[in-house]
Amino acid sequence: MNPLNESLQVARKLEDFVQRSPQVQNVFTIVGSRQGEPNKGTLYVKLKKDRTLNTAQVQHQFRPTLPVLPGVTTSIEDIQFVDTGGEQPLAVTLVGDDLTALNRTAKTVKERVQKLPGFVDVTSTGEANQPGKIIEIQHLNTRRVASVSANLGQNTTLGNASDRLVAETKAVLPPNISLDLGGDAAHSNDVLESFGVTLALSILCILLVLILLFKSWLEPLVIICSLPLSIVGAMLGLLVSRSDFGMISLIGIIFLLGLINKNAILLVDYINQLRQGGMNRTAAILKAGPIRLRPILMTTSATILGMLPLALGLGAGAELRSPMAVAIIGGLITSTLLSLIVVPVVYTILDDWHSRVFKGERFS
Repeated sequence: MNPLNESLQVARKLEDFVQRSPQVQNVFTIVGSRQGEPNKGTLYVKLKKDRTLNTAQVQHQFRPTLPVLPGVTTSIEDIQFVDTGGEQPLAVTLVGDDLTALNRTAKTVKERVQKLPGFVDVTSTGEANQPGKIIEIQHLNTRRVASVSANLGQNTTLGNASDRLVAETKAVLPPNISLDLGGDAAHSNDVLESFGVTLALSILCILLVLILLFKSWLEPLVIICSLPLSIVGAMLGLLVSRSDFGMISLIGIIFLLGLINKNAILLVDYINQLRQGGMNRTAAILKAGPIRLRPILMTTSATILGMLPLALGLGAGAELRSPMAVAIIGGLITSTLLSLIVVPVVYTILDDWHSRVFKGERFS
């Protein structure tokens, strides 16, 4: 039978089974892959908005109940925020020249990983590439490779699972085979490096805009000093809610930097207005805090309430974006509470330093 027709029949059986679930709204099926493989297919499942289970629970419910079809390997995965070519989140690549040793090692690693909690849908290329029955030969930089990949189970983080997968692989790794990390774990390092560059550019752009607006460097430095307060809150929020620290939460932190500036700007700008009107610095700080407290709390509360549905995982696809909302809410809470104390203190310290260096007050 034609491989495409076989794939269509398998897809229909799986589609009929998935559609019976009361949590599923509809299923969209694609047979064939972008690499031109007719024996592979993908079922995109849309869950109902009024379902009683979250996405992870539905996945956990489907895994042991999917029909076992001869010669068919199934894998239940999340739709990735950034497409990485259909890779599973956990993967290790074994690199060497001896195909038999590669396949044997991959099979051994798979058997060990399957016994560990938190690993599901474990697959190995060594299953197909047996001597005399080679279906696919993979190469990396002109060297032969075999890979072991898996999905994450419930309540399992990518970082811990990656460390355990690497440890299990190294325990049985022969001397003539090297290890290369793949999947989302491999992409996470690139993401963190890109995040560092993006974060630095974001802070630089904020600083330049503030200098142009205030026509001074002192007030922008005071405002920039409030940024770490939000990052601390974002990390604490992710820790308390046990949300993943990944690309989505990093986007939330970048977004957060633009939000929390307004607290410090409101305070510093009003302090400057009062001092220009003839009030001394201490009195201006003490008056600006209570007056600006109301608009700061109003804007912060509105943003937090707007993010709550995402943080709670309400709505279609909200579970994927939940870490971003958690990071924003945590950062807003800590930055709002601490900026009312830290910003006036930093303002006072820098203003005193400026006065000593330039031998004069900034405001007459």
